[in-house]
Amino acid sequence: MSVQTDSIAVRAVGSHRTADAASLDRLEQEIVDLDAQILAAVRRRADLARALTPVERPLTDAESRFDELGSDGPVLGRTLTRLSAAGSR
Repeated sequence: MSVQTDSIAVRAVGSHRTADAASLDRLEQEIVDLDAQILAAVRRRADLARALTPVERPLTDAESRFDELGSDGPVLGRTLTRLSAAGSR
């Protein structure tokens, strides 16, 4: 699996030359915390999607929910759908 990052704007928060180790440690810990929250949210989303599977409902374009990610939006939508399907096997 590959991840496209061309559409995500990345900006440096500060210069590594002027940032102290404590600041870098805080930023790294924030990323670790965000990753844990993302993983929990993806698991919860997969559980909800599996619960909805037997229910008939109008089809919606789930991928359009992520349009603000540009070309990565449809990739994320399909990945989330695959994760939901993988858990139901």
